[in-house]
Amino acid sequence: MPPQPPPMAPPYPGQGAPYPGQGAPYGAMYAPQPPTQQPPAPQRKSTGRTCLSAFLGITGALGMLGGGALTAHAYSNHSQNIANHSEYGASMWRNEPADKLFPDTLAPRENAQSAGNDRKRAQWHRIGISEQTGCDDGLSGATATEAEKLGCKAVLRATYVDPTGNTVATAALIVLPGGDSVKNEMGTFFDGEKEKHNPGPGVKAYAVPGTVAARWSDARSNASAGATVTEMYVPYALMASTGAVDGRKAGELPGEWGRYSSDAEQDRAPWRGAASGLVDALNTHLGDLLLEETS
Repeated sequence: MPPQPPPMAPPYPGQGAPYPGQGAPYGAMYAPQPPTQQPPAPQRKSTGRTCLSAFLGITGALGMLGGGALTAHAYSNHSQNIANHSEYGASMWRNEPADKLFPDTLAPRENAQSAGNDRKRAQWHRIGISEQTGCDDGLSGATATEAEKLGCKAVLRATYVDPTGNTVATAALIVLPGGDSVKNEMGTFFDGEKEKHNPGPGVKAYAVPGTVAARWSDARSNASAGATVTEMYVPYALMASTGAVDGRKAGELPGEWGRYSSDAEQDRAPWRGAASGLVDALNTHLGDLLLEETS
């Protein structure tokens, strides 16, 4: 047989590789290249991967729905808080202990962070709470008549004394029927009382035996002040009457200073200011209590 030609040498590693600058990374021309292989056949999609993708898609959709549900739930909770404000505010006069409605001490609010019952800054100290809750038991004069006309439900009272022990006051929490119109009418009444020279105590004094307020009485009252509770969910009004522990009467000025009613009114002004301060402090306290119990 004629001699056969020698077999072809296998291709060298890197044979057919592009030169530098032809698109291969720098240094690829020096690296050994694998033998030329047939392109792999297209793989079929994995059933497990398909299921996972579908699961993640469903989970994402549920997450979006969950976010919407959470937003709706937050809005629902906000609406519920409003309802709680209304329900709690209207009933807290009989559901809360009396010493929570009338705290042991009352202090003016210095800022949003200061407490209204800070004992170190207290301007009023409670010394007694009345057990009587009837409207006739707690109010007198024109205030009693107005409250009865508006449908007064109850009157809660507590007696306070200032840190010096010289000024005594009885504060009243007047429970009214719900509705803005009733509170507005009561507020109008209080505004009219401010214009009177001597409107009378309005709140019946609550004497506390065994204390500096043991002899406290309506006859010793020097001035009064009232206001409706500012919180819209609380159908209450507040009123206080103040006087001297030793029984000194305002307006009984000696000599020429006692000739005119305006002179007596000026002498009663500090007592009215004290009553107004006590009402304001209780007003703020009730707002804090409402927020604390419904938040």
